[in-house]
Amino acid sequence: MEPTFARSVFPCFDEPALKATFNVTIIHDPSYVALSNMPKLGQSVRRDVNGSAWTVTTFSTTPHMPTYLVALAVCDYAYVDRTERGKEIRIWARKDAIKNGNADFALNITGPIYSFLEDLFNISYPLPKTDIIALPTFDNSAMENWGLLIFDESLLLMQPNDQVTDKKAVISSILSHEIGHQWFGNLVTMNWWNDVWLKEGFASYFEFGVINYFNPKFPRNEIFFSNILHNVLSEDHALVSRAVSLKVENFTETSEINELFDLFTYNKGASLARMLSSFLNENLFIRALKSYLKTFSYSNAEQDDLWRHFQMVVDDQNKTLLPATVKSIMDSWTHQSGFPVVTLNVSTGTIKQEPFYLGKVKNETLLTHNDTWIVPILWIKNGITQSLVWLDKSSKIFPEMQVSASNHDWVILNLNMTGYYRVNYDQLGWKKLNQQLEKDPKAIPVIHRLQVIDDAFTLSKNNYIEIETALDLTKYLAEEDEIIVWYAVLVNLVTKDLVFDVNSYDMYPLLKVISFFVMWF
Repeated sequence: MEPTFARSVFPCFDEPALKATFNVTIIHDPSYVALSNMPKLGQSVRRDVNGSAWTVTTFSTTPHMPTYLVALAVCDYAYVDRTERGKEIRIWARKDAIKNGNADFALNITGPIYSFLEDLFNISYPLPKTDIIALPTFDNSAMENWGLLIFDESLLLMQPNDQVTDKKAVISSILSHEIGHQWFGNLVTMNWWNDVWLKEGFASYFEFGVINYFNPKFPRNEIFFSNILHNVLSEDHALVSRAVSLKVENFTETSEINELFDLFTYNKGASLARMLSSFLNENLFIRALKSYLKTFSYSNAEQDDLWRHFQMVVDDQNKTLLPATVKSIMDSWTHQSGFPVVTLNVSTGTIKQEPFYLGKVKNETLLTHNDTWIVPILWIKNGITQSLVWLDKSSKIFPEMQVSASNHDWVILNLNMTGYYRVNYDQLGWKKLNQQLEKDPKAIPVIHRLQVIDDAFTLSKNNYIEIETALDLTKYLAEEDEIIVWYAVLVNLVTKDLVFDVNSYDMYPLLKVISFFVMWF
């Protein structure tokens, strides 16, 4: 039914803020099973004018919810089930798939995911049951309807030819996302589709938290970068006409609303939630979300409602380190397109910000993005985490970030890549990082080896730094044993611009050091 297709099934005011309770009755062939959001309330037989018998299945009344969450199914499927905290969970699929145990993995992790999120938010899942149905084909991949989740079976069921570890990761991730919607979207719904990131961004963010909880060794930062952050940073820039939160009046047609279900809503939304959590800390972040979810349960909210609850938690903690209100900080990220390049001059300690442009032009007068961001900067010096600082104007001086050309100090901004920005350095700053990588690469955490490679190549491709600066960072690769870093190197190196359009033999020595590893990899 999402976003506006409930009106195709029954007459309704088909808008997310117009919540209602629903009493569903399905008349169907007796050989089939009917499912809906709520448990079956009763069943009877009705005969049509030809005397044929039909089954009439009625369902309990739903909680207040938006029309787009109404769901119903008529099928000849089988199911497997279990009980979690007194509530039944059933996974429905083709009978042979159930018989072969293809749904067992999904069944075994669904209940624990619900329990983890219940405990995290201190709000119990309010429906008495959960049905999850696997369809042979489902164009939307998965849908979070309250009490009747719908999946494409390729994303829910194990198959004999699957790479077990990879497929389990996919199933866990998508289940965590859709179950996360039971709170973000179903329990608390955005007022209008312009703020759809309030459900999709947070569901995307928490799917990684769920997986990390059940797999503590999961490299959360690296996988978040590979699956979420890298994809959107590759598409986002200052002149793209897409902010995360937009004006209501710009999105009124179904075709316009459908366009909002994109990587800016999912990936950038999740990245901004992660950045907010990083500069507040996880405890305050969760406390604010608990307050928000409790206050707006069975109702609707907009972005400003969320910021108010974060501000209440901040004020309650007398947390004075923020340079502005939570709303001012976060609006600078959600209400404008693109992201900044944050440049540190390690010789002076000066940090400046500028919008990131694809193919930055030399004539700055051609650039039209005039806004700045309120940038949280978590950073490390010589491998030691430093205090959070804020760049709330175009440039600032931080003396503690200065290093001397004669010492062995090095600085990396954007701890764990939790900030939604790229980082540039002056020549000395890049040189220090290059020297440290060649001397002892393991002194720089994996996520930051990944970061400096990706930032440097991206900045060089877009005329912020010279390509030689990026290539210098690859000289240490004989000592690199993390596949995720190698992948970033190869993705950036095997490009038409670098391989085919190099007009000078000067780069040959820089490329030769990695040629063997490219063939080996």
